[in-house]
Amino acid sequence: MTRPLSVFLCHASQDKPAVRELYKRLSSEKWIDPWLDEENLLPGQDFDFEIIKAARDADAIIICLSKVSVAKEGYVNKEIRRALDVADEKPEGTIYVIPLRLDECEPSFERLKKLHWADYFNPNSHEKLLKSLHARAVALNIEIPENVAEIKVNIPAYEGHDLHDFIQIPVQENSKVPHPFWIGKYPVTNSQYERFLDAPDFSNPVYWLDFLKFDVNCQPIGDWGKSGFNFLQEELKKTKSHTLIPRFWDHKDFGRSNPHHPLVGVSWFEASAYCEWLLQNWDRLPEGKENPQLRPQSMRLPLETEWVLAAGGGIPEKRYPWDEAGNATTSLKVLLQRANIEESGIAHTTPVFTYPLGKSTLGVMDMAGNVWEWQANFINKEFEWLAFRGGSWYLNQFVERFSGRLFFHISRPTKAWNDYGFRVLALPSS
Repeated sequence: MTRPLSVFLCHASQDKPAVRELYKRLSSEKWIDPWLDEENLLPGQDFDFEIIKAARDADAIIICLSKVSVAKEGYVNKEIRRALDVADEKPEGTIYVIPLRLDECEPSFERLKKLHWADYFNPNSHEKLLKSLHARAVALNIEIPENVAEIKVNIPAYEGHDLHDFIQIPVQENSKVPHPFWIGKYPVTNSQYERFLDAPDFSNPVYWLDFLKFDVNCQPIGDWGKSGFNFLQEELKKTKSHTLIPRFWDHKDFGRSNPHHPLVGVSWFEASAYCEWLLQNWDRLPEGKENPQLRPQSMRLPLETEWVLAAGGGIPEKRYPWDEAGNATTSLKVLLQRANIEESGIAHTTPVFTYPLGKSTLGVMDMAGNVWEWQANFINKEFEWLAFRGGSWYLNQFVERFSGRLFFHISRPTKAWNDYGFRVLALPSS
């Protein structure tokens, strides 16, 4: 058979944004034909009749569940009952109804509780969902393009033990970095930054004063003085708040509802203040407990020279962090297994541990794609333009090559956007 697998999306109207995103991701699979009311119903059609027909004719039904939908009575419950009734007609063991939890809700139907559900808020959930649909397609003799499974990313279950890890980078021969340092294994996540937002002394001047300045060649040239603190005071006056909430903090794809996604929407000043807060509170935080060998003397954003070294070095010019010495990846298939980029089709950030194959040769994660990372140094002092490294989720495979400096992506220290993130660098006590 050459037809696609038909999949009916059962959901409550309140969950439409999340289900719409699911519909887009399923539609990108050429072998899947998802059915969503707002996309498939035509003006003048009988709403109830068409939904019943679509559900009965579907090869599989995904029942999207949330705290809202399980507590709601009405049409969505009718759809669920109809789906379960049709499932009872299928041979035992058939994958037909797939419960998909959008949040940590408790399914109300006893028959649903007997089925293994997927948690769409966890890493690897979309891939697990595709595996179930793949199995259903195979059972129906539906042909699937051979290259589909090959480019999928295998996201490991997160064990929760290394998000706070720092990687030690020793002095290396012929390096532009004359000192050893430690660097965050991952970019700073939403959940990590939230601790700073919740701190009672968030606006303490000690966190916002005298950030170090570095020139285009990553050499020290003084400090920012009161610039960071003045920025904070001006922003707090605008918001009439005691805390400066990151831009996109409440966005469903980028914000706090995605705890393990890299933080975005913070300025250079905010990122630098977090580094200082982490230093001042090191001993009582998980970072201090989980990196007992590191006794930091100072913490800040990385210099480009330090960041490139942690990413494996800048030679050859078009290499990626995972490339061994002298090599440069050219295969899009390989890149899609290692980085969140435009060609991935995700169109937003992903959890920082999503791409284990993308770790640098020194073990640092997520250094290509996902988010641009603020650097400590200028790229043009005259206009106070600061450097970035790493590329982001909306850029293509050619831009993501990290080792070349990208002059077109620069920003002033007060700017913030949905692909601006950062990671922390620590200089150890001698």
